[in-house]
Parts: sequence; C-alpha cells; structure tokens
Amino acid sequence: MQKRLDRRLFLGGTGAGLALPMLESLQPAANAGESITENRAPARRFVCVAPDYGVYPPAFFPEQTGRDYEMPATLKMMARHRQDMSVFSYLDHPGVGGGHACTRTFLNGLKAGDAGTDRNRLVSLDQVIARRIGMENRFPALVTGNGAPISFTEAGIPVPSVPTPDRFFNLLFVDEDAKTKDRQRQALGDNASILDVLLEDSRSLQPKLASQDRVKLDEYLTAVRETERKLTRRKDWIDIPRPKVKPPKRDEDVYEQSVYPYDMSLFFEIMVLALQTESTRVLTYQMPGGNRMFPFDGITMGYHTLTHHGKDPEKAGQIQIIDRYYLTQLASLIDRLKTTKDREGRPLLDSTVVLFGSGMGNASSHSSRDVPVLVAGGGLKHGHHHSFPKDNNQGTPLSNLYVTLLRQFGMETDRFASSAGDLDHLMT
Repeated sequence: MQKRLDRRLFLGGTGAGLALPMLESLQPAANAGESITENRAPARRFVCVAPDYGVYPPAFFPEQTGRDYEMPATLKMMARHRQDMSVFSYLDHPGVGGGHACTRTFLNGLKAGDAGTDRNRLVSLDQVIARRIGMENRFPALVTGNGAPISFTEAGIPVPSVPTPDRFFNLLFVDEDAKTKDRQRQALGDNASILDVLLEDSRSLQPKLASQDRVKLDEYLTAVRETERKLTRRKDWIDIPRPKVKPPKRDEDVYEQSVYPYDMSLFFEIMVLALQTESTRVLTYQMPGGNRMFPFDGITMGYHTLTHHGKDPEKAGQIQIIDRYYLTQLASLIDRLKTTKDREGRPLLDSTVVLFGSGMGNASSHSSRDVPVLVAGGGLKHGHHHSFPKDNNQGTPLSNLYVTLLRQFGMETDRFASSAGDLDHLMT
C-alpha cells in the first residue's frame, strides 16, 4: 500500500511556492497603527476554508440567535462541533457590490479594480496574520486548492496556490536533491545581486528628487529591504531537512481520492500535518467554483448552473447536496484538529482559528450581502449564533470580526479594511 501511494499519488515536483511581491511599498494599510505585543496570544495558527460560491443561505443561517438556535439542514453537518464554533448572520464587506469578483474579496473586503494605485489595500487577512505568527516557520503562509484567489500579498499580488495534493505534500515533506538545492541557491543569489544593484541605483537618485518623490523612493527601498529579508529566509531554509511524515492513508481508490471534490479530505489531512509539524501556521484553502458536475447521487446539473437556482426547488435541493458535503468535510477537519496534539500536548484546535466563509452571499443573484461566516477554535468564546442589524440594507462590516481575530493573535490594532469596530464583546 505504501509503495502504491508513493508512486501513484505523491510523485511530482516541489510544486508552487510563494511568489515574491512586486518592488513597491509593502506596508499594508491594515497594519497602520499596529504594534506587536510580546505576550503569548491565545491563537497561534490560522486556517481559512472558502467556497467560491458560498452556500445556499436558507440552509445555513439559523432563524434563532443566541446559544439555543436550531441548526438548518446544511449547518447541521457541524452539529458535533456546536460548542466549539460561532455562526454569524448579516456580515459583509460594505461597498464590494456583486458579480463573480466578490468571491475574491472574502479576506480583504476590496475588489482589485477598486484599489486604484494603492494596491497594498488588497492585502488579505491571512497574510497580515502570517506577518505576526509565521515568520519563523519554513512557510510563513501557504495557499492550496483551485478556487478564485482570495489571498493577496502586501503588494496586492494574488498568492499562488499549490493546486494538487501531491505537490502540496512534496512541498512540505519531500527534500530536494543536491542539484535542485544548488539551483535554488544560485537563483536566490542572482536575485540578491539584482537587489544590490537596485539599492545602489536608487540611493544615487535621492539627492535629485523632490520631497514627495523621496517619500515614494523611501517606500520603494523599504520594499527592496523586505524582499532581501525574504530571500535570506529562503536561503536559510534550503539545508534544513523537511519533517518526515507518512502520507495519509487511503480507504478508497487512490485515483478517485485524488480528484475534486474527493481530494478535499486529502488536502485537509495534509494541512493538519503541516500545522502539527510547524511547517507553517497559516493556511488558506480555496474551493473551486466552475460548472463541474459533482459525482453525487441526485446531482443532474453543473455546479454553477445549480447556484443560479432562482429559488427553483429542484435546483435548490441539488445545491444543498453539495453544500452538505462541504460542511461534512469541514467538520472532519475540525475533528482532526481536535484529536491532533501540538508540541505541548494540547489539541491543535485550542490555538487554531478556523474561518469558513465566502465573499459571495447569494450566488443566485451574485450578491455579496450577508455572506456565510463560521469561526471555530482559537481560544475564542463559542457556542452562539450572532445576528446583526441592518442599516439601509448595509450589514455590519465583516472586517469587525477580523479586527477581533487579529487581536486574538496578539496584534494591538483597531482597524482592518472597512471595519467600524470589533466583535470582542461577543468572542473574547
């Protein structure tokens, strides 16, 4: 069994890594006014799971609020984790609007086209958290899956996703041969040389620039120095062996479990291994959209077609089959985080914030209003369904929740993206 798995499932290259940001200002607006505390924060890991088209709203959002809410059909897949999670209604990102592009805004609250020249406004929550908790790990943050990009660097660049389980496993746990390591050293050395030239040329310009341009040049030099630091980190990790772990076991046909949506379970298993081995502390999984035909009993139409159900009972029933599968897999991820211990012998979930949600609230109308959001673990106060009032069809900013999550990681900040407050009184 081990040989068959290694040959058929876990062969391949090292996969996609994190791309370096563009050489421009890397200080995100979300970090303005923030200082990092030295105390040990309750949360030490972050996982985001994001379905492109959200979930069918009537089967996800409870009608009752508080602790004794009744779980609708789709949310009921998470029933065994009820006391370890919080459900939110009527949260969204103000000003995002509709359309498919809203799926990309879940973690930053802004469409790329609305960022203008200030691209650092696109930085996503996972990347901000990674700067706080991930810089001592081999990978500060990793993105997996094949959905629309929701993770953006400090320069507003979409973070490349590791698209398959075999590449994901190899990236984390398979060491390169000596020749590959030599090529990596050469490439990183070449990049460092280029940066040296850029720094020298840029500094020579400084006396010739007006004051406003000097500010821009300072931002540019800050970006170059940040890139230098990342290059140094990557060089330092080349000769450090990767953790040795066994590939996840398979109970079904290997090929079937390597194809979406069955590979979701495999991705989640590897994600837990990544957290357990401290290979990374920040993970984002992007569930794809598209019009694929799901291989489930009762599904007769493509996924995208079903999301445009127009309240048709037949289509709405079929899309809920898919949604229930998604929530079943999420529940299994929570199971693994509960049963897997960290280096201190505690369940990973105790110090891992799990965020589930989408930038699309109602896929049938491409609406970004009232997005589905669920948070589990991370030392937060759970067990409730929270609903928020609307003001002129505007919900409470989702970024209010993100401010609270950032604070749970020890970041003293009072704003993120479009936030207008926090949810500390509900969660901490």
